[in-house]
Amino acid sequence: MPPRRNTRANSSTDQEGQQNTPPMGHLDPVVIKILNTLTQQTTALAQQQQQIQQQQHQQQQHQQQQHQQVLPVVTFKSFQEAKPLEFKGSADPVEAKAWLKEMEKAFTLIEVTGEKKTEYASYFLKNEASYWWETSKALEPEGLITWERFTELFLEKYFPDFMRDQMELKFLELKQGSMTVSQYETKFTELSMFVLTYVDTEKKKAKRFQQGLRSWIRSKLAVLELDTYAAVVQKAMIAEGESDSYMRERE
Repeated sequence: MPPRRNTRANSSTDQEGQQNTPPMGHLDPVVIKILNTLTQQTTALAQQQQQIQQQQHQQQQHQQQQHQQVLPVVTFKSFQEAKPLEFKGSADPVEAKAWLKEMEKAFTLIEVTGEKKTEYASYFLKNEASYWWETSKALEPEGLITWERFTELFLEKYFPDFMRDQMELKFLELKQGSMTVSQYETKFTELSMFVLTYVDTEKKKAKRFQQGLRSWIRSKLAVLELDTYAAVVQKAMIAEGESDSYMRERE
């Protein structure tokens, strides 16, 4: 016969094991507090991750919507509303340069794209300038003539290299002389647009303007050590005004 199993011994062992394992209700309060804290932190972290994912999803949707937005169509009629200047051809490089500058302003205002710039601008070439452009355009390869190429051709015609040299020399020789400070400043601004390398910083522009002032005004400004163009012009006008007032009082 097989031996009998000692059920009493096994039952006794199971009971002892159950007695040695403490129930959840008898856990140390510190341990319970730590478990609760960990649970709360885990829940909070999961919520934060969910919020971050939602925000990222919203940002992606917003970016997609921006890319899908249709840019406003710029028509020639809307460009005309900016009232660009006409150019009829001129031997004066100041007028030619000013026309290009005003056209660039109109492009920026109406947001004209690159492929339309030459087409729109050339419409405002009149008389001799229009004849020149028709001839120049015929000599160019077929296809789109970029605004950069148009500008290059335009300056070759109305502001060639020898004129640039002349304007540079005029600028370097410019002095206030018998002009008022206001008149001198107007001439200085007009010529400086042709020699940007001499006025490409505030300090260089202020120094060049101050050097051309009358000696007695220049000496008054020298002690002030002004670094901005606007400050030099303003102080020069003040000095000139005080001198005029003094002369009138003496009379």
